[in-house]
Amino acid sequence: MFASLASFGGLVWKRRFTLTQSQKYRHRLRLRAVDNIVDTVIKSGVSLKALDFADSMMREPEMTPEQKYWVHSKRFRNGIKPAHWVPHWTKTRFERSWAPSIIHEPTKKSS
Repeated sequence: MFASLASFGGLVWKRRFTLTQSQKYRHRLRLRAVDNIVDTVIKSGVSLKALDFADSMMREPEMTPEQKYWVHSKRFRNGIKPAHWVPHWTKTRFERSWAPSIIHEPTKKSS
């Protein structure tokens, strides 16, 4: 199926650039659920490298909005794109270690 102009009676595909409030809320709930599961498994006494790595990652309250709702993309403008533009974004692994690059760093005022 191809997208065509609405003026010709065709299908219009619209993609919101930002997440809605309910999408953000559910995304935060998923991040918190993962944090709780990691804590529970660690408290049970299981010892794995993957758990140590997951424990060292930032928790949901420590993450900035940019880290929660944006992902890296080398093919998108400025190297980042909204998290909900990733196919199956609610089911895939979410990268929590978001380090701003030179492009994304806030401008520093020289004194």
